[in-house]
Amino acid sequence: MRLGSRLFVTGTDTGVGKTVVTAALAAALADAGVRVRALKPIASGVVPPSPGEDAELLGFAGGHPPRSLYRFEAPLSPHLAAALEGISVESEPLSAFLQEEAGEVTLLEGVGGWEVPLTPAWRVSAWAEAWGAPVLVVARNRLGVINHTLLTVNAVRSRGLLVAGVVLTPPLEADPSTEQNAVALQHQLPGVAIRVMEWVVPWDRAALAAAGRRLLSQPT
Repeated sequence: MRLGSRLFVTGTDTGVGKTVVTAALAAALADAGVRVRALKPIASGVVPPSPGEDAELLGFAGGHPPRSLYRFEAPLSPHLAAALEGISVESEPLSAFLQEEAGEVTLLEGVGGWEVPLTPAWRVSAWAEAWGAPVLVVARNRLGVINHTLLTVNAVRSRGLLVAGVVLTPPLEADPSTEQNAVALQHQLPGVAIRVMEWVVPWDRAALAAAGRRLLSQPT
């Protein structure tokens, strides 16, 4: 897997390990001397004044303070959580935030899955399209992941965006598909880097960096 100056990290669903994957890549890049910024601009389920655990982990891994813009207390889709607080996610502040916070390499983690609404009329997919970076798809390595991953990859491509790769994260409990999914996806997605991530302790920076190096160097 090769990274350019920008990467958008999305998932097939919420809770599939996007933050740990992004943190691993950030730690590996930072250890290599790259001025990386790992950003989580939008997060739900965050209790003020905390920037959110995801943003904190990304900053910890990348060697910079946590960076976030919209933080909502309710653990809901952003458009619903924002409505409860009487505010709205806006594209212009997000664009300005990304410009101000950009690094030599900028890793941008989305929120939830690819089609999660940020407002009633604006989704994560449109936000990613406007930013224009390659997209890394993260999915749990469990039964159903082939379907969910292919749907997400097709949706990313329908926006005219490059799929940078797919990372399969460890399932909470292995099933008979766990050892087969990476090979099956590689057959379905020729030319796309399919990576398998092992369990990693999130707040162990050395472990994160090692996991990130494996993702970047792992053969297809």
